[in-house]
Amino acid sequence: MVQLLHTPEGVKDYYNDEFARKDALRRRIKDTFSRYGYRGIQTPSFEYFDIFNAERGSVSSRDMYKMIDRNGETLVLRPDFTPSIARCAAKYYGAESLPVRFCYEGNTFINNSSYQGRLKETTQAGIELIGDDSLAADAEVIALAVDCMKSAGLSEFQVEIGQVDFFNGLLQEAGLQEEVIEVLRDLIGNKNFFGVEERLKAESLPEDLTRAFLALPQLFGSADQVFEKARTLTKNPVALAAVDRLEQLYELLTAYEVNDYITFDLGMLGNYQYYTGIIFQGYTYGTGDYIVTGGRYDNLMVQFGKDAPSVGFGISVDTLMSAIQRQKIQEELPWDETMILYEPSELSLAIALGGLYRKNGRKVSLTEKRSLAGEYMEYAAEHRIGSILLLTGKSEAITVIQTRTGETTSVPVPGEIRRGNR
Repeated sequence: MVQLLHTPEGVKDYYNDEFARKDALRRRIKDTFSRYGYRGIQTPSFEYFDIFNAERGSVSSRDMYKMIDRNGETLVLRPDFTPSIARCAAKYYGAESLPVRFCYEGNTFINNSSYQGRLKETTQAGIELIGDDSLAADAEVIALAVDCMKSAGLSEFQVEIGQVDFFNGLLQEAGLQEEVIEVLRDLIGNKNFFGVEERLKAESLPEDLTRAFLALPQLFGSADQVFEKARTLTKNPVALAAVDRLEQLYELLTAYEVNDYITFDLGMLGNYQYYTGIIFQGYTYGTGDYIVTGGRYDNLMVQFGKDAPSVGFGISVDTLMSAIQRQKIQEELPWDETMILYEPSELSLAIALGGLYRKNGRKVSLTEKRSLAGEYMEYAAEHRIGSILLLTGKSEAITVIQTRTGETTSVPVPGEIRRGNR
């Protein structure tokens, strides 16, 4: 009995048209990165566990795939690109005083629950702008995220922007213990108003501070709505400075002409603890997960030996693929391959003809004719092979069949490879 070989839970195969569409999407995103001056960087798929430890503020240890090498060192499959690139930048660009721009693409591995079909291995593409703490850097990165989603073919999407310093400013006044802060962070991030209310009952906080925490799960919307409301909730200078920075950021995003895609959410606190300023998430309909996640991480690089404020984002290519498919906005894939179908006696001619076409930039595959021509037509249609060149050995001509129309023409064998010269 033939046994089917299945993939483990949380991973999937990409093949034929689906792979071609994913590959085309990755290239469009990479081209967008390049237009903003970002240069490629590649880090290992697995690193020492310490690169992603709790102090770095990355993925929880329980969600990492761990292994032990022959020297007894604990390694992990990369769950997050940012700490890897921070390590790499600190090592090779430690003396660089000007900003550096990196772009990357590869797979991340997170041993999370497969609830709702969430993948454990995902392809991510992203950028990091290292060594720039300016508002201009924040605006550039968010504008680039918007352009990436547009380049993917999306027209209906939003980028939500938060500022973790607003929450941090409230925490300064509250004086809460770390375990309480973590609970509040989760409840606010999940928009659990009643959970926040219940948890704060156990704390002896001033009424105005309690009111500010309770407002966070609902403090989202347009710039005018969020900024005005936020300023009425607190007089904390750190929190108010965060609102001012967001307002200035919005002015720059208007200059980039991406403000129509922007909303704000001061209850967004992010999954990674290394975020220190703005954080943002991009989403669209047709998927339950965010497509883009990013933010500022001014204190991460110094842990690797380079004090450099930084900002960046990552795109979940698989989630973006899912949204594009469900929105039915996929572009037409090219039919730019040619199949040379030859009789066994014509193998030398097929090789010569294929070589000539490849030198001229054409995609060519060689297939020996072993069955009826109709089967090859079906095969060509399935694999988007635009034309079939049939070598029958009966003449000096080549029969050209257009796969999609069935139109047939006859052309002479190119002079460079005529039979008499082979």
